Amino acid sequence: MAVSDSELIDRALGALIDHLVAERERTALTEWPYEDDPELSWHVPVGPDLPYDGDVPSEVLELAARRRQGRA
Repeated sequence: MAVSDSELIDRALGALIDHLVAERERTALTEWPYEDDPELSWHVPVGPDLPYDGDVPSEVLELAARRRQGRA
């Protein structure tokens, strides 16, 4: 590698910090999942359908129907 020692150390520290942050985020999500957080688990009302000028693909319609059945 043709980099200075300080640049190599900067890269190593950056990689270590990224690793530690990701590890802490995974730990936090495991210990306090979103589903259990009362601030995040509120009911969202279904809004109006969005306007669409073209034909909706059948796969999209089927997926939407399955999702609506899951909410009922």
